[in-house]
Amino acid sequence: MFLKNTAVVGARQPCCPWRWRQPQKPRKLRQALQCAACVCLALLLPAYPGIAWGLGDLRSLDPEDRSQEWSFGFAYILEDVIYAGEEASGTDLVPLFTYSGKHLFLDSTDFGWHAVDTSAWQLDLFASYYIQGYNDHSFFYETGAVRPNDDALKGMVRKNTVEAGLELTRKTDFGRFSLQLRQDAHGVHHGGEVRARWAKVFRGNRWQLEPWAEYNTLAAGKADYYYGVREDEVTDTRPAYTLEDGSIWGVGVAGRYAVGRHHQFNLNLAYRGYGGDIGASPIVARDRGSSLQFGYRYEFGGEKLPLGDEDFNFVTNNARRSAVRAAYGCSTEVKFVEILQGDIGCSDLDTELASVFVSRQLTERMVTLPIEGWLQLGLGRRFENNLQDDFWEGVFAFKALFRQFPWSDSVETRVGFSNGVSYTGRVPALEQEKAARKNRRESHLLHYLEFSLDVSVGDLLRVDSMRNLFAGFYVHHRSGIFASSNYYKNVDGGSNANMLYLEWEF
Repeated sequence: MFLKNTAVVGARQPCCPWRWRQPQKPRKLRQALQCAACVCLALLLPAYPGIAWGLGDLRSLDPEDRSQEWSFGFAYILEDVIYAGEEASGTDLVPLFTYSGKHLFLDSTDFGWHAVDTSAWQLDLFASYYIQGYNDHSFFYETGAVRPNDDALKGMVRKNTVEAGLELTRKTDFGRFSLQLRQDAHGVHHGGEVRARWAKVFRGNRWQLEPWAEYNTLAAGKADYYYGVREDEVTDTRPAYTLEDGSIWGVGVAGRYAVGRHHQFNLNLAYRGYGGDIGASPIVARDRGSSLQFGYRYEFGGEKLPLGDEDFNFVTNNARRSAVRAAYGCSTEVKFVEILQGDIGCSDLDTELASVFVSRQLTERMVTLPIEGWLQLGLGRRFENNLQDDFWEGVFAFKALFRQFPWSDSVETRVGFSNGVSYTGRVPALEQEKAARKNRRESHLLHYLEFSLDVSVGDLLRVDSMRNLFAGFYVHHRSGIFASSNYYKNVDGGSNANMLYLEWEF
């Protein structure tokens, strides 16, 4: 059985999840720093129509990893589509975000807490962003062209949702046997699901293989919502259809390979079958489907620096620097690249954005370069100039920050670039207008990019007490990655905001 990590306080914990869970003696800091950091490539749920993925479906994190590491990456997915009216297969590009804490974990769209974690038992409580099939089938995903009137899914809209649940796992020498219960927590389909799963990880020096098998039972509410046809959706070729239940079985294998301290490549294969009332639905063309996913993740792998004498904890006992930023600005129709070229202005809609970000440093160097890695959490308020009600926006991102310019000893200057996700309570008015002009869909959840440039106020004013206060400009960018990701509903477009800010490092 795997044992808890026994690394000494202040030393970097042995970094390979398939190594550090093995019994081992405490190591010196220098020896621990020489260990290659292992990554478990985060697979975010394929979002192309046909196969829905949830907590752990593609084994993104090693189930025994408690290394307190953050990572960011992307995955490319090729999968069969089971719905009628679609191509036989589809592709998708999705972002990956992970955190493997001792008690908390983040696996792209799944966030949870290890409530119980012993050598024999594990109980996880989690919330999962559940992505399924067809958020909007008025348009073709690849081209944005309007679907013909006789398309099997024309006019049918099904929403993603947030599901809450728990998973109980029995750990044995023959693998991990899990039972998972999940329920709609966002009032979308009002249904639930039970998942029974077996998985076992085989570990090498730099590689992992994790075969798995799973059987899922869907309650009537969930099965009917995603595979049924309502009375108001009936057409000449699409009769009404109500499901009382549904079942999905699957088998697969997840492979992971670490390269160096920060990089891991991942290849996952899965095959699923659909039973119960699902296969007989008039909107389901195939009751079998396979998927292949290739991904890459960069693990930041910074040295763990505890603030006090206790073990390192990212939130409560972390000596890394933190920052708080307050900003205000206006939305603009100018493209992101054009703003970086100096074309700065506001849109005719006169909508504005106020934001507050909190950040914590993850590492002082990325890929051996003097580029710092930071984690960002942001909360914004969108002011819509009476075009619609004002609303909130949340941002989660990783930031690369460079400050070692030749003149930084005199006037410290920082340049940053962030990559993450943004979720808005409403679709911004500017995005609605642009989507209407293109006859394309819109989405609350979009990709987030940020470019920032600032200087030290204390250096400019020659006031030592203000040297950690920075004043600057950043671009607040939301987009659908050029309609390449169904995770963002294949949105082609987005919006930008030009922002002025003050940020305090401490």
